[in-house]
Parts: sequence; C-alpha cells; structure tokens
Amino acid sequence: MPINTANGPIAAHALGRTLMHEHLVIGMPGWESDSKAPAPDFRNMVAACVDRIEELKSAGFSTILDPCPSDLGRNADLMGEVAARTGFNIVFAAGLYNEHHGGSSYWNMVFATDPDADKRLADLFVYEIENGVRGAGIKPGVIKVGTSHPPFSAYEKRVFKAAATASLATGVPITTHTDVVLGDEQLALLTGLGVPASQIVIGHCCDNGDHDYHMHLVEGGAFIGFDRFGITNLRTDEQRVEALMRLRAKDALGSVIVSHDTVACWLGDMFPPAIMERFNLVHHPLHFSRNIAPKLKDAGMSTAEIEAMLVDNPRRYFGGAA
Repeated sequence: MPINTANGPIAAHALGRTLMHEHLVIGMPGWESDSKAPAPDFRNMVAACVDRIEELKSAGFSTILDPCPSDLGRNADLMGEVAARTGFNIVFAAGLYNEHHGGSSYWNMVFATDPDADKRLADLFVYEIENGVRGAGIKPGVIKVGTSHPPFSAYEKRVFKAAATASLATGVPITTHTDVVLGDEQLALLTGLGVPASQIVIGHCCDNGDHDYHMHLVEGGAFIGFDRFGITNLRTDEQRVEALMRLRAKDALGSVIVSHDTVACWLGDMFPPAIMERFNLVHHPLHFSRNIAPKLKDAGMSTAEIEAMLVDNPRRYFGGAA
C-alpha cells in the first residue's frame, strides 16, 4: 500500500536511504507555560528545518521518519511546508506519547468521563491517517506510542490498544518509544491484538545493553531501533557498535533500523545554552554516516550491510513485508 508522507503518498521503493527516528520540532507538554522563553517563530523554524533536510539530501538521504506524536509539539503545517520546499519525504505520526512525559492529563480525563473513550481515540488516529491533520490536511504514515519506566501503565495500555485498532483498520505501521525496557511487553500486547510483528518498530533498543533482550524482539518478528546514535548518557556509541556486531553474528541485521533522535527545533527553553551547545556538537543526523559507519566497517561490517539497514529495512517495514 502507498506510504503517507508530508508531500503525499509514495511507494515503498521510493523511500531510498532513510533515517527512521529524527525530529523537526519537539515541544514537551507545558512548554507554553514558560512565558519568558523566546516565542517560536514559524518562519525561522521552517528555515532551520529546510537547512537540515538539505544537508541530508546532499549526503544521499531521501526520507526521514519524524515520529513526534500529536501531544509532543507535532506541527503538520511546518512538515508540509518543509517537505514542499525540499522535495524530501517526511513520514510523520499520529499517536500519543507515554504517560509520564506526554499529554496524559487530557486523555486521562477523557478516559474517566467518556464511556466510548477507547473508540474515540482509535477513531482519531484513523481519521488523521485517512483524512489528514486539521489545518495542514496531510496524512500521517505511522502511529507512535510509548511507555515510560515500569510498570506498563493502564493509560499506556489503552493508548496501545487504540493504536492497534487504528493500525489494523488502515494498514499503517506502529513505532514505539521505550525507556530502556518494556519492549517485550509492548510487542506482546500489540501482536496479541493482531498487529503483525513485521509492522512494529520497538524504539530505543540501543539504550539497552542486553543482547538477549534484542534477540527476543528480533525472534518475535519486530524491528528494533538503534536510533539514538550520538546520545551517550545511557550507552556509548562504541557499545552500540559492539551490540550491532553481535546482532550481525546472529544474522539479525535485517531487523535493525538506525537513526539518532535529533531535534532541529525545540519549543520553549528547557536546556541551558551551554548544554545545548555541547550536545549539538555531537548530535547530528549525519553522525551515523560520518562517524559510526566507519567504525562498523573497521569491525568487519560491509558497506552493503550498512546500506541495507538504511534502505532495505525501512522499505520492508513500511511495505509490510516480514
């Protein structure tokens, strides 16, 4: 089936080299309350995002997945304009974030007061996918859901169930956020509801150093996200390279997607300038190509194997192929 992008539907073979977890804009719930922070300027954000996309184009990339859910600052108008100006494929998301960091206050109230709340949420995801996001009119091509630290909360399970309903109704795949663990519980819940494992990415698996955890998800049929290269507070990039080589030894690279979880524009002013400056020096969406791929080659991985993680695996995921 065609893949929804901010420039309209495309075929899976048109994705090309793809980064599977990068953000144009993120705004943590509550950013609007920081009234002394600089007000977001739409035109400046568009310009910054266009510059970033042009860098990716010059490096041979054709597509990003921006899995920002609707309660984390998703801006479909901005994605539509950036895609139109660059001719770049931007696949974006319907969905909700985890209970701890997402817009759970609103939806918990809905769940507490509306007896049809579960259907209402699933219908919302389906409506956006089939009719477009209010204002921009462009359609999401993936559903994003997430968990925070254990346990897997009742709120998060309801969001996952709505996502499963919408995925089965539309054929659109699901990508998840994890805080290191609970990927196996995510996969069990979604597949138990009928979602094919091959249409699920369990996110941020590279923050977990347990090889058995990775293999359990791979053997369950899911894709796993090595999608935080450059973010080293939990795992170093050297440890991630070692983990990828262990997966290679098990012939499991066909289940790995790679990315960085970069953010081109933050809403609000959460981080001190010194922290942002240091972070931006190393956290860039070309970090994998420039710095990680050479390390993988030194460790024995071939160029073809690296390209398969950037081209073949995203195509198989969005194409619905096991």
